[in-house]
Amino acid sequence: MRRALSLGLACLALACDPGAPGSFPPEDPQLAANNEAAGDPHRGRFPFADAVAGLPETGQLRATIVTDEGEIRCRLLADVAPLAVANFVGLARGLRPFLDPEDGGWVTRPYYDGLTFHRTVERQFVQGGRLGQEKWIGFLLQDERSVGTAFDKPGVLALANQGAPNTSAAEFFITTEILRNLDGQYTIIGRCEDVMIVRALEDRLSHGDQPVIETVTIRRE
Repeated sequence: MRRALSLGLACLALACDPGAPGSFPPEDPQLAANNEAAGDPHRGRFPFADAVAGLPETGQLRATIVTDEGEIRCRLLADVAPLAVANFVGLARGLRPFLDPEDGGWVTRPYYDGLTFHRTVERQFVQGGRLGQEKWIGFLLQDERSVGTAFDKPGVLALANQGAPNTSAAEFFITTEILRNLDGQYTIIGRCEDVMIVRALEDRLSHGDQPVIETVTIRRE
């Protein structure tokens, strides 16, 4: 009874806002130091408040990934993976600095605009958001693998990694099938509608095409 009352009061305090962020994971000192040494002013922990600056204060946080195949609309899970969502939103809006391998400097511009989907595993996912051939854009993120999320439906939006813990940054993938074998291995940041568009991207990738990410826009509603 006390727990139910406590949850109810918390919901009132947050106005039951589905876009309210959770808590960042405790800082990994070595990862933060590595990010700082690479020149990241945020040590791999871009503030959520900075990422959503200028957006309405309440409402569900959403991303629309506009591709040359059509739009993919996604609900972002700030309550589950606030660190990763802040990073994704900050990159999409041109607020989160990243290392541009072409000129070797840190820049702030809409990161995803003009990149491509470059990889697919058929009947599993499509992957995009890589800057040229680079896997390194100056920082890495800590994993956020919530027990409350799973690859239990098509359309899961998650961060790609380099096959080891704490190695995600900007690349993401969207699933086209249920993939429970991936549970616990990747940070899930959202759930997407328009799975038929994602499957069309998958088909194009399987035939050697690389669909373009025209823009990624962020809003609250």
